[in-house]
Amino acid sequence: MRVLIFEDEKHTAIRLKSLLSEIDNSIEIVSIISSVEEGIRWYKENKMPDLIFQDIILTDGTCFDIFEAISVTAPVIFTTAFSDYAIQSFQVNSIDYIVKPYDINHIRLALEKLKNLKSSFITPQSDLLKEIINKKEFTPKKRFLVKIGDNYSTINSKDIAYLKSEDGIAFATMFDNKKHIVDYSIVDLSKQMDAAEFFQINRKMIVNINSVKNINSWFNSRLKIEVNPNIEEDIIISRERVSAFKQWLDK
Repeated sequence: MRVLIFEDEKHTAIRLKSLLSEIDNSIEIVSIISSVEEGIRWYKENKMPDLIFQDIILTDGTCFDIFEAISVTAPVIFTTAFSDYAIQSFQVNSIDYIVKPYDINHIRLALEKLKNLKSSFITPQSDLLKEIINKKEFTPKKRFLVKIGDNYSTINSKDIAYLKSEDGIAFATMFDNKKHIVDYSIVDLSKQMDAAEFFQINRKMIVNINSVKNINSWFNSRLKIEVNPNIEEDIIISRERVSAFKQWLDK
């Protein structure tokens, strides 16, 4: 399968390419494109790919500029930093969408969906996409309302050292070691927190970059980290997240 990637962040494009190769080593990445101008030129000079991973925001515009200039007939999987509720209404107009940062399981499911749909898909409706994105821009969550005894208070996201799920309940541990229940799942939190400051290291935990104090190699190509405030248990970064975690630290 010939795959075309639109992505304006080099490390993110490399991450996606690596995950696609891990899922299916027969996938051929025909090009990685970061701008509208380059994309239009590529379409004019090359055969339409079998699949497109399409970032919405590019260096010199949006994907809508491409759709207006070129008749895109290949199936599209959108990749975006916008929270999923903001784009659910245009899911029917493409194969699927994936919210960054990339997760190998989400990509695998999107590719499976493509196989199931085969050639039955609808090309993107750019007017609808424009309207949704203009109305629903992603804004990282800045604070949480928490209950303290019989009272309510707010905590600032920047003061959270890490978020951790324990028996299905998400807790925010602050840098001063205070702990609060937050009324969201880890999956929801991973889409709401500032991706520059917070990273989901595994299924149950999201860490603030300022809480990471030590990183060690671990079994099966995983990493073990120590955080502040300290946790009396091994904190392991799942293997499929190791590469993205390193890139996150290196920004």
